[in-house]
Amino acid sequence: MRLFKKRKRKHYNLREELAKWVEKTIGAEYVEEALDKYDKINSGIPIGGMAETVAFVGMVETVKAEVEGR
Repeated sequence: MRLFKKRKRKHYNLREELAKWVEKTIGAEYVEEALDKYDKINSGIPIGGMAETVAFVGMVETVKAEVEGR
């Protein structure tokens, strides 16, 4: 008897999803800047002040929540 169903985890590329979201929501001219900041944060390089970093991480979390909600 199986108590829990195995749930398949959907795989996605958060970097690509961020690029799509930025292009759709903010504009195509900001995609390169967003991807540059995303790469810097993943490498441990600061992207600016505390407020800018918090705002950007919040944006990434929003994209992640939307993708996982699909």
